[in-house]
Amino acid sequence: MGKYEFENSVGFVVNNTAKLFQRSLDLELRKNVGVTLSQWRVVSALVLQPGMTQKEIADKMGIEGATLVPVIDKMEKEGLLKRKQGSSDRRVNRIYLTSKADSLWESMTNCALKIRKSSTKNILDSDIRITLGTLRKISKNLVISSELDKTSLPVKGNHRIL
Repeated sequence: MGKYEFENSVGFVVNNTAKLFQRSLDLELRKNVGVTLSQWRVVSALVLQPGMTQKEIADKMGIEGATLVPVIDKMEKEGLLKRKQGSSDRRVNRIYLTSKADSLWESMTNCALKIRKSSTKNILDSDIRITLGTLRKISKNLVISSELDKTSLPVKGNHRIL
């Protein structure tokens, strides 16, 4: 059987790096703001598009709706968001941030900026731009080669997030 050096594959390095980013941001958010990474993701989604449904938020986060329910419940209990019945379909709840979540947003973004800064320490801006460009090309190649449904991928700016 041939030997495969997975530690040197792009997928392994990207996945490992993503996990480290997530753990670092989760620790920073918990320590300084008292929210989890999952809660940060919900807040981030609602900052970009207030009044989304639970399903829309789950789709943006790339998780199952049932996985999101306890996060939303906890956030509502903590006063970070509120559910409002949709006007056209009363079974569908629209979710909005509260002023409490709004007041924490700057602290949350500061945590993310701190992790970004520490992760790119001693790396030239030009190297960061090249890395981002290369990763976007890899993402595009994977979408094309695997025929992933592009509409199901979360969006940030003009880029789909894998």
